[in-house]
Amino acid sequence: MKKILTLLAVIMTIASIGLAEPMKLEPAQQKNLNVFFSNFSEAHVASFSQGTLTDQAMIDFALRHLYINKLKSLKPSKDGYSVIATTKQVDTAAMKYFGQKPSQHKEKSYSIPVADGDMFIFSQLDTLEDIGSDTFKANGTIYSTGSGGTPDVHATPAEWEKAGEEVSVAGKFSALIKAQDERHILVEYLPIESAPDETEPAASTEPAATTDKKE
Repeated sequence: MKKILTLLAVIMTIASIGLAEPMKLEPAQQKNLNVFFSNFSEAHVASFSQGTLTDQAMIDFALRHLYINKLKSLKPSKDGYSVIATTKQVDTAAMKYFGQKPSQHKEKSYSIPVADGDMFIFSQLDTLEDIGSDTFKANGTIYSTGSGGTPDVHATPAEWEKAGEEVSVAGKFSALIKAQDERHILVEYLPIESAPDETEPAASTEPAATTDKKE
């Protein structure tokens, strides 16, 4: 009997998720979530399902995030070919975006090679559904442009095209996020990158806008 009740509960939960209506967000909320998800796409976070995030994945994300967004906070190496991130900086970034930190560090600090410009990558949220227990299902689009590209991430594909910016759809993503302490943390992330021959220019539609990084 208990097994039957458990099975029914699972079925009802799945059904309720499938029937969830996309939320209508305020412009500021949508912009902040676009920025939130851009942190993961620009750091090339790999797919992980709920409860499977590894220490190494958190460390890799933190180092890329710090290099892209907090470069001035990193100490240059003596030879100038790398910058140094402390374990505290790594833990702080992981806690902010995942609500957890690596269980241990094999290094006392991390060296990050100084690199030339890379592709500019960002994300825009397409839909968000409230599935209960302060958890939300998100779907969105990942965009990219070549190194040195400076598209207005607040703009629409039609505006990029008008401005002569070559912005392409690099992929899609689905994710689960959880509300925590007046912000969100990522609990599942499933990006699907476009194959090289599938990458296409951004369609001239009206996607969600983005803003300067606040999350």
